[in-house]
Order: sequence, then C-alpha cells, then structure tokens
Amino acid sequence: MLEAALVCLAQVGYMESRGEPQAGQEAVMMVLYRRADFNPEKVCSELSKPYQFSWYGKIKPPQRSDAELRPFLNLAHKVLNLKVIDTSKGAYNFHEIHLQPKPTWAYNRPVKTIINNHIFY
Repeated sequence: MLEAALVCLAQVGYMESRGEPQAGQEAVMMVLYRRADFNPEKVCSELSKPYQFSWYGKIKPPQRSDAELRPFLNLAHKVLNLKVIDTSKGAYNFHEIHLQPKPTWAYNRPVKTIINNHIFY
C-alpha cells in the first residue's frame, strides 16, 4: 500500500506541478496527502474521486518505471514521511492562478498561499 501511495503522490505532483518550483510540487502533494487524512492507504482512492483532478481518467500519467517520474517519486517519499515543510500552509484545494473564472468552490474560501502558478485554499 505504501508503494501505491508513493506512485499516486508522484503522479499528482507530476501532472499538476511539473513546471513549478519544488515548493509548489510539495504543496500539491501535501494537498492530496491531507485530503487522505495523512493515511497512505487512502491516497490513491482520494486521487481517483470524481472531479478532484481534471486530468484523472483522461490522461495517462507516467508510470513507476518512467524516468520523468523519478524526481517526483523521491519528493513523494519525503511527503509521505512528512519530511518536508508544508508549503501549502494547510490547504485542501488549489487551482492554477490563470484559471478564469475561478472555480465556484473557491469563492468563499480564504487563500492560504500562492506559489508560482497555483493558488492554495
């Protein structure tokens, strides 16, 4: 189960934040881990919930053996072991900064932080 959680976190990091600085990548992964109640057994099921991540089920992310996922696997390992600073500042949601109009769920939520191209709530 730990291996599956590692891959799911790495995939969400890659798909949502591969062009971002490490702080943004960590924040994206922390959001997923927080939504899973910091339980590795819940990470993949949280990732696959409907309407959570727009790419999920539509675009195939890199797999465990793909070279481009390797740095994200290393970072996901740190996130799973809580060896990173929570750069998301406790966020449960995020979206790209240029998304206009912003999602309806974001209107009444306070912004926790902005990291490069993502707003975290």
